[in-house]
Amino acid sequence: MTVFANGLEVSCKAQANKVIAAFPYVAFTPPQTPATPPGVPVPYPTFGMDSDTDKGTSTVKIGGETVNQKNKSYYSKCTGDEAGCAPKKNIITSKITGKEYAHAWSNDVKMDGEPVNRFSDIASNDHTSPQGGGPPMIRAGRPGTKANAGIECMVGSYDDIADKCNEAGGEAHHIVPDKAYRTGTRDQADDPKKRVAGAPTLGEGVCICLSPKNHDKIHEAEREGMDAIGKAGAVDAKGKPLKGEALKKKKEQLKKSGEWGTGTSEEVHDVAKSTLDELDLSPECIRKAKRAVTKQSKTLDGDQTLRTSNALPSRAAKGRMMNR
Repeated sequence: MTVFANGLEVSCKAQANKVIAAFPYVAFTPPQTPATPPGVPVPYPTFGMDSDTDKGTSTVKIGGETVNQKNKSYYSKCTGDEAGCAPKKNIITSKITGKEYAHAWSNDVKMDGEPVNRFSDIASNDHTSPQGGGPPMIRAGRPGTKANAGIECMVGSYDDIADKCNEAGGEAHHIVPDKAYRTGTRDQADDPKKRVAGAPTLGEGVCICLSPKNHDKIHEAEREGMDAIGKAGAVDAKGKPLKGEALKKKKEQLKKSGEWGTGTSEEVHDVAKSTLDELDLSPECIRKAKRAVTKQSKTLDGDQTLRTSNALPSRAAKGRMMNR
């Protein structure tokens, strides 16, 4: 959910405004030598994120999260100058990764009685007090890509949201691909003899409503993630990917053991949730979807074997999936 004040996006914990590369934030950096006893003064760019908002509104919220206010709220930390860790640290405030405070806000839009901070309002980092550790910078936001524009946050089982999602111009996406739970084709999805015991059915699987653009994007991320799990065993003693004949030989070994194109339930569900971070959706919608996947995944043991490949699993892999 995005809310605007004076035509500018309001800064709040649920949004993605940020201070990008505020510079210079000078901090003393090791080594501490006789020539430079306190360390070497190095200018660093620093960054602050809406997701670190603290001490914001308590009653009026956006996306269920607190909103930044004049002289009350702050980002609990900044990043970028961690290397300036000599005892003196920041040349002004003697602090690194300090709080970030805003120095501008709306003059007429208030929440909980105080003006709100917005996109493009200036802020400064490395605070231990009202004085910052360097010059202020504007708060920037993500471009309005409209990747899921006009489609509300819909998360639920396929049976519950598919029709409503289609009516809104979206597509219901199984966050955990249904193939992970079955040994057969999509046409065989309803055959209990080809599904992992305890797994959700095709209709029960947790879905999220996505625009075609977002749907294509998450499928690409999903394929990469699942592929990496299924091929994780094809590495040498140093953990480097095998190539050529060595890869071919290892692949055959893994197929015979049922470990090629499969992974554990924990691995599959973790990757599925991580793909949601690739989407142009509100942080609250992404959190809602991840919670739903976590809840549904509890029906399976974390070490239960699931399918990660687009190709049908080998005979050995089927045996591992069906616990035979």
